[in-house]
Amino acid sequence: MDIDNVPHNWMTPIIQYLTYSNLPNNPDSAKKIRMHASKYLLLGKDLYRRRISTPILKCLNDDQANYVMREIQEGICGTHSGGRTMAAKILRVGYYWPTLSQDCHMFVKKYRRFNKFLEGLHIKHMVMSVEHPQTNGQSEAANKVILHELKRRLGSAKGKWAEKLPRCYGLSVYAANHNKRNSFLAYLWY
Repeated sequence: MDIDNVPHNWMTPIIQYLTYSNLPNNPDSAKKIRMHASKYLLLGKDLYRRRISTPILKCLNDDQANYVMREIQEGICGTHSGGRTMAAKILRVGYYWPTLSQDCHMFVKKYRRFNKFLEGLHIKHMVMSVEHPQTNGQSEAANKVILHELKRRLGSAKGKWAEKLPRCYGLSVYAANHNKRNSFLAYLWY
């Protein structure tokens, strides 16, 4: 990208200000560009966005942004992910443009390759959630029961539990909820 012959895009006013201190005649626009340009850095011919907690991000024009989105979505390691995930990946890779999040969401909506693949197999793609989210806590409850039993058997060992744990060859724990419908028997071998 030649600084003198920059095609007009969202980066042009920032590059012009950082290179030549050129500002528009309108005082409001000039103030906006001056404040906005403080977040950017010009290294060589490339514009970078400064971030507080991350490395600097290379700014992209529209064509470069479309290429990056296509590469992430359908490239060799393409994940066919959602818009927010794609935007986060692009930021992690080190790229930036102001409409990154909106562009990723629109790109994913337009991206129909996966949907065409499913239609070819006569599969209807439906996004679903868990029917009974309250049952997701059952594994945590089972882990709590197992941990309680381990503490009971190894409580006196304090710092020596790593040596005494193998002596608990078969630790059987019976856990049941109140209606006995989802009871199970966990048998651990150490």
